[in-house]
Amino acid sequence: MKIKEKIAEYKKKPLKSKISDAVFIVFIIVMLTPSGRLAVGGFANRIKAMFVQPSVKTGKNIPRLGKDDYNWYLKDIYDNTVNLSDFKNKVLFINYWATWCPPCVGEMPEIQSLYEDFKDNEDIEFLLITSDTPDKAKAFTKKKHYNFPIYFFSSPAPEILKSNVIPATFIISKKGEIRVSETGASHWNGERTRKLLKTLISE
Repeated sequence: MKIKEKIAEYKKKPLKSKISDAVFIVFIIVMLTPSGRLAVGGFANRIKAMFVQPSVKTGKNIPRLGKDDYNWYLKDIYDNTVNLSDFKNKVLFINYWATWCPPCVGEMPEIQSLYEDFKDNEDIEFLLITSDTPDKAKAFTKKKHYNFPIYFFSSPAPEILKSNVIPATFIISKKGEIRVSETGASHWNGERTRKLLKTLISE
């Protein structure tokens, strides 16, 4: 079939079919760029984060941080060195993330909303830890209007808090119990997490 004949045949297609073809072509073009893949992946994971509730550990065999596990050095956004022991006897919300990670990007609005509601409570600390450079992390959070505390690895995480995937999130009680250990995007601003944090803060 000649090109002119193909064009003529295409013109006869219903408008709905033409729109579908156009959307598909745009999607392919977007997916060919790193920023496009990140945007699409972030959106998909944001939808997931609106529904998937994290699992909460209960019972007698809850893993617990030992004394040495608190000896973990991090750096804040101002290049100040902090130690996890500085936050001992507080509820900890620890999240590993990166700007290039679609699931991380997808759950960030949930974490930001949760942080906004609990940031003034002295019994809880949020530690959003990334392996990105400070400049990259600052640029990302500024663009997205996020103001949660950002930290960077200054020493390896203790074995009990290591993860081979991101995002990875831990919620730790004042006694060091790891009540949540979750990977992947989750609904962090949902009722389950909010209820857990309020309970742990009151203990």
